[in-house]
Amino acid sequence: VGLMDGGSDILMVETIFDTLNAKAALYAIGEYLEFTGLDIPVFVSGTLVDQSGRTLSGQTGEAFYASIRHAKPMCVGLNCALGAKHMTPFVEKLANCVECFLHVYSNAGLPNAMGGYDETPEDMAEQNKVFFENGWLNMVGGCCGSTPPHIKAIREMSESFKPRRLPDVGRPKMWLSGLEDLVVEDVHNHLGLPFLNVGERCNISGSLRFKKLMMAGDYATAMDIAKKQVEDGAHVIDINVDDGLLDGLAAMQKFVKIAITEPDVSKVPFMLDASKFEIVMAGLKWCQGKPIINSISLKVGEELFIEQATLLKKHGAAVVVMAFDEEGQAATADEKVRICKRSYDVLVNKVKFPPEDIVFDPNVLTIGTGMEEHANYGVDFINATKIIKEQCPYVKISGGISNLSFGFRGVMKIRESIHSVFLQNAILESGMDVGIVNAHEMLMLNEVEPDIREAAENLVFNKTEDATDVMLELTKREKDRREALKKGGGATKKKQTSWRTENVTKRLEHSLINGISQYIDEDVEEARKEAERPLHIIEGPLMDGMNIIGDLFGAGKMFLPQVIKSARVMKKAVAY
Repeated sequence: VGLMDGGSDILMVETIFDTLNAKAALYAIGEYLEFTGLDIPVFVSGTLVDQSGRTLSGQTGEAFYASIRHAKPMCVGLNCALGAKHMTPFVEKLANCVECFLHVYSNAGLPNAMGGYDETPEDMAEQNKVFFENGWLNMVGGCCGSTPPHIKAIREMSESFKPRRLPDVGRPKMWLSGLEDLVVEDVHNHLGLPFLNVGERCNISGSLRFKKLMMAGDYATAMDIAKKQVEDGAHVIDINVDDGLLDGLAAMQKFVKIAITEPDVSKVPFMLDASKFEIVMAGLKWCQGKPIINSISLKVGEELFIEQATLLKKHGAAVVVMAFDEEGQAATADEKVRICKRSYDVLVNKVKFPPEDIVFDPNVLTIGTGMEEHANYGVDFINATKIIKEQCPYVKISGGISNLSFGFRGVMKIRESIHSVFLQNAILESGMDVGIVNAHEMLMLNEVEPDIREAAENLVFNKTEDATDVMLELTKREKDRREALKKGGGATKKKQTSWRTENVTKRLEHSLINGISQYIDEDVEEARKEAERPLHIIEGPLMDGMNIIGDLFGAGKMFLPQVIKSARVMKKAVAY
């Protein structure tokens, strides 16, 4: 308000090294412009702090842009931290993806030992020339170390070049981000299917182990579950802390705040999942990237539905919309289509929500229960998916896949075989895009045993009346096989990782550098027995490890979330 009252013609959010702060500023600007009715150009300028090409909070340039593009800036670019020469590869990447105007105002090189800048006006102009030769920029300037003669030299050098041409408008795509960006339409999962794997194991309803950890407040071990999901092929991590005995709002905030400092977890986008809207909003306000919110629906009535969707749009989140309305949950194909089409019309026409950021969940319901009215649920979902995709352009279709086989819980081989048959058809024939899955357990269709595959097809597509009974017999067979294997002797214990064979000093350094807290207590105890005084451990191997971390951070080989993770391990070691 003060800037506008003072006569500003443009509002600029600049020198952004933490995208979360930038999103807060852009939200405030949006609220101000909506309240006043003004239409003021907004510029956004990020700062990549070193040659890793990331902001201080760990995002790549592309992820940074994906996180703030919902604010519809007139111009986006980079400034500060680096000279033009060091910015070149990152400017090129932005020029290839930014949909608006692009700018750069670099430093006059890197600072010297005294904190000054040595590039002359001629040097700085020459270093900026590559931007214009390639047609990457619409606006240019200078930051630290630049003077009026520097700006003059850049202007004179650039006069003969044409500005960057704005890219052609293409098909809308869902563009998510964590520390790295992710275009959903371009994704293929680890099985080769055009499908976004949303990891289900950080969901209290989807993992008993995760639930126990959350109840115990063991967030560090819960992060290991999230990390394992990414390693196993999850493109997005679902986070759900809904439980009557847990303060969901506090738990969601704490989990997200810790998760964003874990680079192996936060490199992927999050799906913030809760039955209460205030819980997902609490998590959203801690996400620097662009997440998916799961979920909203017409169950609350059209007025509140519009209010919730409008708020999510202002924060730039994508959204899962459940096939629920005031009358209840959709079960048949016709009801799924009717509710999703009505939701789509409200979102696109009244809220002006980007259709590419809408994910419909037409309800994956349980089959194989023995109840006749449940037998066609798989067919209803697959048929509804195809029609919804036809009637609602650019939307995605998702579902909680484990719901389908809930009646066969406890026998993962049977469950994943059912999922494989279902997904193969839902994805390739009907256009399902997204699913909440356990990526580690997923099977390719050709990996399913022939007799199980035939039974699964009969069950999923409701081909035979005895489909459930046949699958139950196969489930009993697999249980018997598993029991026989257990009686025949357990699996051999896995060999420990090679770094555990090093001496205790090397092991402590490795744990610090890689942020591994699993063995820290036993290693510190071993080092304590060898040292004259506990202080020698802190001043010796622990500080040596932290010095290495400092060197790696300075060289751009580690970024801030990794350093924070290492600092937690150091804190645990010192506390012991």
